Amino acid sequence: MYRRLLPFLLLLGGCASHPPSDSVQLCQSLVYAYPEIRDNGSAEQYADLFTDNARFSVDKLNIELAGKSQIVARFNTARNNTRTVHMMTSTRQYRQNATLAAESHFILLLKSKAQPDTTKIINGRYLDTFDYNETQCRFSNRTVLIDRMDVL
Repeated sequence: MYRRLLPFLLLLGGCASHPPSDSVQLCQSLVYAYPEIRDNGSAEQYADLFTDNARFSVDKLNIELAGKSQIVARFNTARNNTRTVHMMTSTRQYRQNATLAAESHFILLLKSKAQPDTTKIINGRYLDTFDYNETQCRFSNRTVLIDRMDVL
């Protein structure tokens, strides 16, 4: 009887779910906080999302930013010229060598203040790596891959 129960017990033990670590939860919260802060937050809130030496790139738009000051300067320029609505559709975090990484899918509605009758719809993916500890998580690298861009 016990021999028949052993495989079943091993199966149950192998299927037990473990809650994510605090650092994983912090980084998940960071990914989900990004759209709201990018659309409606202050420059200080946006700066707090990134490490001092973070990198931010969007190859299709020839954007390559190095360091928090460049990232925040670009944020300020974009906020002065456009209105945006970001939506996250899914995110997946995983280990990449010794660090935590994530791939998140997004849809972005972008309206130029100079051409308010035109709306760009961009969808793509954020590829992130993080700098984290027990109390905080920040983007150390955010690469934006644009999969599609349309104009309404």
